[in-house]
Amino acid sequence: MGMVKKALVEHEITMEDFEAGLEWMTRYGVKTFKDHTGEWVEVRCSKEYDFWSPDPKPIAHLTSETA
Repeated sequence: MGMVKKALVEHEITMEDFEAGLEWMTRYGVKTFKDHTGEWVEVRCSKEYDFWSPDPKPIAHLTSETA
């Protein structure tokens, strides 16, 4: 029983990491889709420049969250 429980816990941890990665990709990753003309369009995450920092800060894509 201990081996099964250990495997289950490892699987749950792996799935949590995987879901966190998917959430990050959904918000900050590149989105590709076909537009109304049938051509592939690529949308990258917008960046916002800060007055005090030389590096731009990403603006997350809007995501719809269902309850």
